[in-house]
Amino acid sequence: MAIAHRYSRPEQYYTSSAEDHGYPPYNSTPDDLPPRPWGRQWPQHVKGTWVLVEDHRERKAPAFSAEDEQEGTEYWLADDTHDTPARYMHTPGPLPTGALTTRPEQPLADVKAAKVATIIAGHEAALAGAVALSDPTPSTVAVEAGLLAASDPEGLEYVRNALAARRAALLAAVAAADTAEAVQAIVVSYAV
Repeated sequence: MAIAHRYSRPEQYYTSSAEDHGYPPYNSTPDDLPPRPWGRQWPQHVKGTWVLVEDHRERKAPAFSAEDEQEGTEYWLADDTHDTPARYMHTPGPLPTGALTTRPEQPLADVKAAKVATIIAGHEAALAGAVALSDPTPSTVAVEAGLLAASDPEGLEYVRNALAARRAALLAAVAAADTAEAVQAIVVSYAV
């Protein structure tokens, strides 16, 4: 029995195949489909024949057969930022003009600001940990710092200076970095 291949209107993209019982289904043709697989392409009925056009949609079961499944192509537009979620096509066709298939880079200033915040938080945690190793809660740190200052003022000053020097070195490395990768490669650590 003949097979009729149905297409959508008005775009005439292939939608499904069905048996032709002598009365072809509406919006269909007996013309043979292009051979599969159709990776990143989809049939469109143009001027009495099937042609393959670009297709960046996500194609998943049960709407598509296993041989037609594909992941959607992520893309971003020129005005999108690093935080903009990926966009996806919902119909066959090329990606929009100027579309980028890689996420826009995070601005260097944002990467540096995040690293500076991590350095400062690390410094505060290291100082709290050095003063009150067993329980670095704010009240314990305050009590232990007072006791340490009274019993060993030079030791407390040494710890503060060592941690401050490490913080200054890390902040200088961030300031000197000229790429996001260089900033992200800086390892924030403090000896306690």
